[in-house]
Amino acid sequence: MKRKIWFTSLALGVVLSSGALGVSAASTYAKSKDRADSHSHAPFQHIFVIMMENESASTLVGNPSDPFVNQLITTYGYDNNYFGVTHVSLPNYVAALTGNNWYSNSDDPTQMFDHRNLVDQLNAHHLTWKAYMQSIPYPGFTGYWYPSNLPAGTSPSVTPSNALYAKKHDPFLLMSDVANSAQAKQVVPLRQLSADLADGQVPNFVWITPNVINDMHGQPPGTGATLPYTNEQQLISAGDQFLKQWVTTIMDSPTWKHSRSLMLITWDEAGYPGANPTPQQLQSFTAPGPDSPVVPAGPVDGFSWPGGAYGGGQVPLIILDNQRTGHFVLNTWSDHYTLLRTIEKNWGLGTLGMAGDSAQVKALPLQ
Repeated sequence: MKRKIWFTSLALGVVLSSGALGVSAASTYAKSKDRADSHSHAPFQHIFVIMMENESASTLVGNPSDPFVNQLITTYGYDNNYFGVTHVSLPNYVAALTGNNWYSNSDDPTQMFDHRNLVDQLNAHHLTWKAYMQSIPYPGFTGYWYPSNLPAGTSPSVTPSNALYAKKHDPFLLMSDVANSAQAKQVVPLRQLSADLADGQVPNFVWITPNVINDMHGQPPGTGATLPYTNEQQLISAGDQFLKQWVTTIMDSPTWKHSRSLMLITWDEAGYPGANPTPQQLQSFTAPGPDSPVVPAGPVDGFSWPGGAYGGGQVPLIILDNQRTGHFVLNTWSDHYTLLRTIEKNWGLGTLGMAGDSAQVKALPLQ
């Protein structure tokens, strides 16, 4: 279903805190607020971002279906106060790359965004990048889905039953200056990452998107599926296995072992509460991070929205710093704008959109 909602931004003056996720507050990094934008060490040479799909922190933390995710949460870093920017999926990806969702709350993959973005910043500072997309058939593929046989007249925002790659989860090819140039060839199949890691050809910035089965969200699988998933816990387990494979591959690589590197694993938005959510479920589903958009009252995502900051709900953010040992928990109120600001601050790129709102959006205190 295509949704377009027009809104204005709201500077939210409160800090939301979650304390019921089973992560020990005793290990909270006490000075995270004071050191949010400080850099006491050399910048990270490589930053890896893995974006998963549509699972709330409360669903994943302590869930036996995702043992590897929980191992990461309790072994490395975890932000206990991280949120999606809004709903649905596509505007979250765009927000993470541009600092704004540009008035979109739609998954329609025909949308294109002609705005300055992280790729432009990296290029201007002579930093390398690649986006690794699972199940994209070849570099720079321009289709909305793959494999796909959409019936004539079907809206491109409707996920085909045999889809694996989804352009709505590929923000790089939603940027007109990337999609319409030779840079599109830097959006490559995920299998290329194994070769780049082995050859020491890893770019400074790496983005990884799983396919729609392994991203933990998925859909009723059609001919494109490889396993007979029938419920959410199986999808969560598949995503957990995906993360185990690729996080382990990255951490075993010479790049991870011999250069200062950071890996950030998060989810685009919280899981949907169903067609008739209780007020508590709706409040949790739309809990905002910094600078979440304000959406007027009306029908949204199949339920009645009372109006206000339409946030993306609380999701996990897992932090792996290859030069930091021990478990730590942050309570930095944050969202995908924070993710962008953290990347920008690391390399001194300047800031885009809401990532430049220093009153609310703080870079993660990692240095």
